[in-house]
Amino acid sequence: MAKAKGGKLHPLPFTTFGEIAALGLKATVDCSRCYEHRPIDAAAEHLRDRCFATTRFRCTRIRYTGNVCGCLGSVEIEPAVLLPVGGEDTLAFLYCSTCLPSWEINHVPIDRPPWSVVNREGNDRFKCPGCGKAVAWRIHGPAWRGVAAKLGLNAGRCRISAVERKTGRACSVYRF
Repeated sequence: MAKAKGGKLHPLPFTTFGEIAALGLKATVDCSRCYEHRPIDAAAEHLRDRCFATTRFRCTRIRYTGNVCGCLGSVEIEPAVLLPVGGEDTLAFLYCSTCLPSWEINHVPIDRPPWSVVNREGNDRFKCPGCGKAVAWRIHGPAWRGVAAKLGLNAGRCRISAVERKTGRACSVYRF
């Protein structure tokens, strides 16, 4: 993803595994070939000072053929307690697909410090610590609350009829 015109590249709030551990985030390595997910100790002596975007991991799982998988693992970073998508916070899912192996940072509350330094409307982006390019993201804002929420109904379990939408009164609840 190229830098957008008029935007500024900001450094990520952390670049090393030691900083990830200090912020209370957890890191896992995911294998795209055998779907293995392994947590890693970001505070470990051999990882603490290494950049998470440039550190390479190889999968050591034994496949059904008896051979070692050997696929490059991608680093995934997320908070220890996940924030709900569609909750009150605007969440960002950051990733760099140009780095090999790729990495991603999930469930980032983009409107809270230290992440709020980026002006999303002004085309600002974070800078990848590995390749130096702009980090791509997907933004999930607070969930839209429709008629069912205004009427106090459970929107996930019922349907609102056209009469209810017009009058704003709950006539009946259709379950499915």
